[in-house]
Amino acid sequence: MITTTVIPVDQVIALEAGANNAHRINIFDTNSTAKCLLDCLTVKSKYDLASHRAINGEQKREKRRGFVAFEKDNIQAQRQALEPSERMPNSALKIRRNPFTLNGLEASSKNGCRCCQFIFALLDGLFSARLHSHRHSVELQWVGYSFQLQVQSKVTGQSWMFHFFSPVGAPSIIQGMHSAKLLNGDTSSTLSLGRAQGWIQNCVTSHQYCGEGRNVPLPKRVLDLETLVDSQGRHGIKLLDTDGKQGTYVCLSHCWGKDPMPIRTTMATLNDHAQFIPYSSLPRTFQDAIEMTRRLGLRYLWIDSLCIIQDSALDWQIESSKMADVYQNSYITIAAVSSSDFRGGCFSSDKTGDLCMELRENEKTNLVAVRECKGTGQLRTQEDTYKAFPLFSRAWVYQERMLSRRVLYCNQNELQLECREGLVCECGNHFLAPHPHPKTQASRGLREFKKQYAEAFKRYGVRGQYSPDDLCRHWQRTVVQYSWLQLTQMSDKLPALSGCARDIGRLTGDAYLAGLWRANIAEGMLWTVNPPVEYPRPATWRAPSWSWASVDVVSGIEYTFALRTRFRQDFQAKIESAECSLSGADVTGEVSAGYIRVRSRLCPAYLRRLCRLCATGNKAKYSIEHENRRGRPLKDSEPCRFEEKGLDGLEGADLKLFPDFKYDDRIDFAFFSAEGGRACKLAPISLLHLYDGQSFESPVVTDYFLVLRPASVKAKPGSDIFERTALATISFESWTRRDAWFDNVYHKLLTQETVIEII
Repeated sequence: MITTTVIPVDQVIALEAGANNAHRINIFDTNSTAKCLLDCLTVKSKYDLASHRAINGEQKREKRRGFVAFEKDNIQAQRQALEPSERMPNSALKIRRNPFTLNGLEASSKNGCRCCQFIFALLDGLFSARLHSHRHSVELQWVGYSFQLQVQSKVTGQSWMFHFFSPVGAPSIIQGMHSAKLLNGDTSSTLSLGRAQGWIQNCVTSHQYCGEGRNVPLPKRVLDLETLVDSQGRHGIKLLDTDGKQGTYVCLSHCWGKDPMPIRTTMATLNDHAQFIPYSSLPRTFQDAIEMTRRLGLRYLWIDSLCIIQDSALDWQIESSKMADVYQNSYITIAAVSSSDFRGGCFSSDKTGDLCMELRENEKTNLVAVRECKGTGQLRTQEDTYKAFPLFSRAWVYQERMLSRRVLYCNQNELQLECREGLVCECGNHFLAPHPHPKTQASRGLREFKKQYAEAFKRYGVRGQYSPDDLCRHWQRTVVQYSWLQLTQMSDKLPALSGCARDIGRLTGDAYLAGLWRANIAEGMLWTVNPPVEYPRPATWRAPSWSWASVDVVSGIEYTFALRTRFRQDFQAKIESAECSLSGADVTGEVSAGYIRVRSRLCPAYLRRLCRLCATGNKAKYSIEHENRRGRPLKDSEPCRFEEKGLDGLEGADLKLFPDFKYDDRIDFAFFSAEGGRACKLAPISLLHLYDGQSFESPVVTDYFLVLRPASVKAKPGSDIFERTALATISFESWTRRDAWFDNVYHKLLTQETVIEII
C-alpha cells in the first residue's frame, strides 16, 4: 500500500542545497502495467520508443518510423472513442489520452496495475489537499504523454490544470517528469527576493558583457526613495532633478492600461513632486517597485510617467530620445509583466504555491510536487501568452527589455532574471507552466530575442569592428520581433523603437530614415506584411510608404534577408538622395516627411482585382496581370478579358504579390472594368526592380520589385512622385531562364530613365 503525506514547502526547498544526481524510476515497466484497465500499456510503449538510443542514421530513421506507426495507431483508437458529433484533427488525436475518473483509476489500481496504484496515491493526495469537494464529480485527462493533468468538473463545468514534477534535491525522479524548484506563490517573500539577489550578484561579478551598473550618469530626473514625512504625518518620496550627478538607479517597465494614469508629472505638478509625493497617491505597481528597489538596497527609481513631464512635448521629445541611455545605464529594470495596468502590482497575488507530496511504500519513498497551471497549462498560443504576460504585448517594452543590462521579470508565481548572457527563473525549468510551451513563438521570444540582440553587440559592439551586413540582418530581425507588438498610439511606432535604433547608429554612424538605414536602403525595403492583411493605409501619415512603419499589421512583418547579388548594388548606386524630416528633437523618432530619389527606369504593368469567378484556386484577391496567371473560372465560364496586355513570357515562372495594406478599390487605384462590364478590374502600376537573389540550397532565382502607384501630390519639376503599395517577386528555375526573360521581355517594356521620387 502506498501512503501519501504533504511535505511543507520550506522543508523541500532545503533539499535544493544538497541536490545531487538522483536515480530515475520507471513506473511504466512490464510488471506494473500488466493488469491495467486504463491506458498505461499505451504509455509504456511510447516511453519504450523514446528510451531507445539511436546512434546512427538508420537507427534514427527506424526510431522515427516507430513514432509514426505509434501515432497512426493512436489516431485510429481515439477516433473510435470519439462521439459521432465530435470533430478533431489528426494532429490533436495522435497524442490524445483517454479520459478517466478517480473511481476508474482506483478500480485499475485494485486490479493489480502498480502504475495506477502510484498515480492514484498521487491524485488522492492532490484532491485531499486542494480539490476535496470536487473529488467525485470530475473527469480527468492527461495532456499528451506527460504528467500534465486536466481536471474538469462535470457538475459546475469548472476546470483546472496541474503539472506534476520532481523537486530539485529529491533522491529519485519519476521517468517522464521534469525536475524543478518549488514556488511558494509569494514573489514578495524573502525566498523569492533572495533568489533574485543571488542571480543579480552572480551577474554583476561574473558576466563579462552585463556590467555592474553602479555610479553611472543619472537620468535628468529620478525618484528619490529616501522616506519623507510631511506635516500631516504622511509618508512619501520626491522627484529629484539630478543636475548631472552620478549614482545607481532602477527602471520600472509596466503597462499603463486603458484608464488614465492616476498620478503624472505635469507642468502644474512638477514643483509639488519635487517637494513631496504621498506614498498613498501612488498606484500599486509603483508602490511595489519602490518596495523592491529598497529591498535591493538602492535609492533611486526611474518611472516614465513621473520622471518625464507628460504635457510638455519638448521635454517628452528630449527625454524619450535618451531612452537608450536610461535603460542601458540602469542597474536593473523591474518589469511588471503580469499586470495589465498600473493597478496590478509587481508581486504575485497568488499565495497558494506548489504542493509537494511524499509517497511511501514499505521502505521506499518518492517526492512528487504539483503546480496548478491556472487553467491554461503550458501557454501555447500568442493570445494565451499575452493574457499571462500582458507587458510582453506592448511595443514600448521591447526596447526597454533589449537595452537593459538586466531585467527582473515579476511573473505570476515567480521571478525571472534576464541579462545579456542568460535567463534564469525561480523554478529553473521552462518546460513547466506558467512558461509558454517551448515550441511556440512566445517561448522563443522570451528565451531568444534578448539573446540575439545581445549577441550582435558582443560581436560587433566596437565602432570599426562591426560587420555592416550582419548588423543589417540584426536590425531586420529586431524590426520583425518588434512588429508583432501593440501600441496604444500608432504615432509611437518609430519612437518606441528609437532606443534600439540609436544603439545601431552609434556603431555605424549611418543615417536613420524612418526605420531604415541609408547604407542598406535596398535591403530595408524588402519587408512584407504577414497575412492576414486587414488594415488600410493609415489615414494619418506617420512614415514614408517605403517604410515598414507606414502600415498597420495584425501578424507583424517579415523580411527577406538579402544576399550579395548582381543588381542590388546597382540599385543602391542609383539612389541620388534619401532624407526624412524630423518632427522633434529625436533623430530616431517621429518624422513629418521623407523621400527616396532614384534615377531609374520603370516597368509599366497592371494590378488585377480578381472577381469571384476568376479567383478560383487562388486565395489572393489581387495579382499582377500576366499571361499564365493561375486559377480557373467556375462552372466552365469564360474568364474576364482585357484589351490591355499583361506581362508575358512567364511560363514556368512564379509571380507573387505581397500587398502592404488592405486596398480600397475606390481610393487606392484607378481601376477600370473588364470587357463587357465583367467583374475583374485592372489598374495601372509600375514595377521598380530592387535586386535578384538565389538561395545557397536551390537553383531558383528570385527577383524583387517595388510595386508603385502615382502619389496624390504634385510632382517637382524633372521628377515623378510615387508611393509604394506592395512588394512583388518573380521566381525562375535558373539564371539562364531568368536572364532570357529580362532580355526579351522586361527590358523592352521599360520607360526612359528618369528621376523618380518615392514618398
